[in-house]
Amino acid sequence: MDHQATRLLRGSPSVWSSQSHCSVSAVKYYGPKHFLAAAFVLTLGLKLLLYHGEAPPAEPEALGEAVSSFLIQHGFASRFEKKYDQVLIYANAGKCRMVISEAAPQGWNRSSIEMWAKPVGRLSYVFDGSVHQSEPFLAPLLDEYWTRVRFKVGLSPSRHPVLAVAASDDCVVDSLPWWQLSVLS
Repeated sequence: MDHQATRLLRGSPSVWSSQSHCSVSAVKYYGPKHFLAAAFVLTLGLKLLLYHGEAPPAEPEALGEAVSSFLIQHGFASRFEKKYDQVLIYANAGKCRMVISEAAPQGWNRSSIEMWAKPVGRLSYVFDGSVHQSEPFLAPLLDEYWTRVRFKVGLSPSRHPVLAVAASDDCVVDSLPWWQLSVLS
């Protein structure tokens, strides 16, 4: 077919109008629509295939047992009790008194931690084997979300809890080898 380009004058019918002598058929291109539909089906399928639900919540008793046995190994008399959904670990060695609990990486339980820590003494936080004077935020939060992603793809990741440690003035919190508790399964 031979198509000729014509120059339209003002007022003359356009090539798209019904008065035009030239018939042009519009070709509809469905490529992007098909691509988006295929991408939607693929990602939805992957989500349904890999979704196992939320990561199971950490067992507070398991954390209490691990921290208590760690403290006993280092010369402390230790016990833990579960209050609501939180475990408090009590430790004594000589004049040193400590109360330890897990701090949520998002900071949800910060006010309750500060409340029970105040009568004991100064508050420190232990994350990934390091002692911090203020609650670490970004690293534990990223670790928490990365753990969730690994769980959703079928792995069983280890946990890196943030421990809030309230200690009396007679305690040297930095001297304990907290790196032994940095990873819990």
